[in-house]
Amino acid sequence: MFIGIDVGCTHLDLAASAAAPALPRRVPNTAEGIARLVSAVTRLSPTLIVLEATGVYHQPLVATLLAAELPVAVINPAQSAAFRKQHLGRNKTDRADAKLLARFGELHQADLRRAEPQAPDVARLRHLVGYRDDLVAQQTAARNRQHAASWTDSPLVVAWLADDLAQLAARLTQVEREIATVLATIPDSAVLTAQIGVGTMTAAAVLAYLPAGVLGNPKAAAAYAGVHPRQEQSGHRDRSRLSKQGCPAIRRYLYLAAMSAIRFDPEIGAWYRSLRARGKAAKSALCAVAHKLLRRLMGRLRQARAAHATISLPLAA
Repeated sequence: MFIGIDVGCTHLDLAASAAAPALPRRVPNTAEGIARLVSAVTRLSPTLIVLEATGVYHQPLVATLLAAELPVAVINPAQSAAFRKQHLGRNKTDRADAKLLARFGELHQADLRRAEPQAPDVARLRHLVGYRDDLVAQQTAARNRQHAASWTDSPLVVAWLADDLAQLAARLTQVEREIATVLATIPDSAVLTAQIGVGTMTAAAVLAYLPAGVLGNPKAAAAYAGVHPRQEQSGHRDRSRLSKQGCPAIRRYLYLAAMSAIRFDPEIGAWYRSLRARGKAAKSALCAVAHKLLRRLMGRLRQARAAHATISLPLAA
């Protein structure tokens, strides 16, 4: 049996791939509602539970399902939207979406990656990195407004914006200090920052934004970040371009890390220049470096974890 859950801010709608009278159709998205849901689902022993990533609204549900040792897959909303179009779905309701997710899980169970519990430090890191990204966006917007105001007769607005920027800079310093503190408690961070071009913020973003099941898997990580090449071939046209079907936040950090690696890593710098010499556009070559950099990071992480597992094994008597 496969169960689909449509996650909303206030309610969770459920549907199963087979008849399940004991399964509630809807529960509130609260601690009490989730507890009732987990109790009912556990008795059914489902093969897989499928739900969409919805910002933060699905996180308490996923954490509780994983704590109950239930199989869960969290999919990208773009996957369910494409599946709905493929099956000519006419209605877009919460109940219909839950049924769609159950059907999607039944047909694509072999291709879906199971969710894994996130370590508390990594979960905290994710919130901090997300908050920092918001602050950087606010800082950029304030700078743009300050620049525009400087061309008008608005000295008061310019002064206010200067105060806003000073407050944002101070808060960014606090947040980045806290990120560095949390990162120091995560052993994987040292493995990532050992790569030339990868600093504290890039390592924090990689650990925060990549799912636990993807870490150490170069191909899956590249696909999740959307830095893998996508082939486009039709008739006489044959080209490849950056996929961008993934997490844009990771791509921003990798792009900056790639610029640093080209400058300070002789091997990557030489490879970048060889791409340019073969006719690659500067931006395309830089994206290729970001892809290579992420795969290297995942390879380093896999080797370090394998070595740690070997060292941790008890010696034979």
